[in-house]
Amino acid sequence: MSLTRTISALNTATTSENKIHDDEVASRFGFTGGLVPGVDVFAYLAHAPVLHWGQSWLTSGAMRARFGKPVYDGDDATIVAEDKGDTLGLLLTARGEICATGEARRLATGPAPKPLPTAPLVNRETRPKASMETMAVGTVFGTTREPYTAELGRKHLINAREDLALFDDGAICNPGYMLRRANYILAGHVRLGPWIHVESEIRLHGLLHDGETLETRAVVTENVEKNGHLIVTFDFQVLADERLAMSGQHWAIYEPRQVREKTNA
Repeated sequence: MSLTRTISALNTATTSENKIHDDEVASRFGFTGGLVPGVDVFAYLAHAPVLHWGQSWLTSGAMRARFGKPVYDGDDATIVAEDKGDTLGLLLTARGEICATGEARRLATGPAPKPLPTAPLVNRETRPKASMETMAVGTVFGTTREPYTAELGRKHLINAREDLALFDDGAICNPGYMLRRANYILAGHVRLGPWIHVESEIRLHGLLHDGETLETRAVVTENVEKNGHLIVTFDFQVLADERLAMSGQHWAIYEPRQVREKTNA
């Protein structure tokens, strides 16, 4: 048995500091337009496990997704979820290409992670440039705190092409909204050029509700060069009024090969 859904993708980051979402800049990297953010592609994929398993998945499930090809604004993106019992195989295609793959698990396994450390926020105006030195293994990103409201959640659900009823019209936070905080905590700690989110793995621990404080913590676990790209990996946690709501890992190409080649030319 499989679940199939087709949506019209939306680039929600056209005004972002990350210019990989800008049509003109993205074209310099060989793309035909600005990239739809990976966190939104993740949200497209996450619809299936919520629909299939309900709110129980939002409190005890897990999911991993990798983004291999870009999704562009206006693409007809088709998501197929293959039911394998306690797992769902996930596939997103657009323009006849496989753009993202993943797997959702009904129940996460193993003990919950220990709390990550916190750190003061870095001054955004004086952030250091992203590098192997400024994001060395063990670096603690500045902890962010913000209110979560149903209004913010509702706007995100609409942009993510999600069914509002699955999240009580925004009163319950969508996993894609929480995952977006991993992008924010990275960009808030270092100064980045165009960069690309390539993969995320999450574990869900509890619901984040309207009116609660959302806190994001993160620690760098790896910073390597691969195929000419500089790639950072970090653990992150999202808390709701100091209760763990989501934990996971985030992978990002923070300096693409094309940038490095121009810099070293």
